[in-house]
Amino acid sequence: MRKIIHAIFVISTLVVLVLCSACVLPGSEKPVVNQGFSQVSTQEISNYISFAEARQKFEDYLNINGSAEKLSVYYIFSRDVDISGNATTWLFGVRKSTGTELLMYDRAGWKIIPWSATLPSKEIILNQVVSPNTLFIKNNDEIFSASSASVQERRDLVLKDGLYTLTITSGSTSRILTFNATTGALITKV
Repeated sequence: MRKIIHAIFVISTLVVLVLCSACVLPGSEKPVVNQGFSQVSTQEISNYISFAEARQKFEDYLNINGSAEKLSVYYIFSRDVDISGNATTWLFGVRKSTGTELLMYDRAGWKIIPWSATLPSKEIILNQVVSPNTLFIKNNDEIFSASSASVQERRDLVLKDGLYTLTITSGSTSRILTFNATTGALITKV
């Protein structure tokens, strides 16, 4: 009986040595890859929206809401316009059979604002006006000539009755420039 216990002990020891040696023999280890922390890059979405994007979103809005009634645009306001003619908010003044509304578009989506004010009489045909981007490129010297890098400016742009009116506010002073909406030509500056 003593020989059997001794044989079982020897066999058990050999099995343990074989199993352990498989993990430590040269060439049996796998390469270690340091995963650590890595920065995941995400594309940051700007708060600024181009006129082309706002116009497309307006057309999408009309198609999604499936209104049989054509909504004509008579007024567009773009708030906080950057140097490229992009804005943080776009307001479309539309006339419906039930009255007038402002459709406001920003990165949060659409908001409908009931509006009892009278809209201008001349309809804006969106594909017949120059984009704010083109307007800013064409009139770069006039728009930015009085700008200072050290002073924060705010630019708001209104489109109505065939005219763009750009109001540039810097501190307590304001400049107003008026442009032809179809040609982009400067008409007046105050």
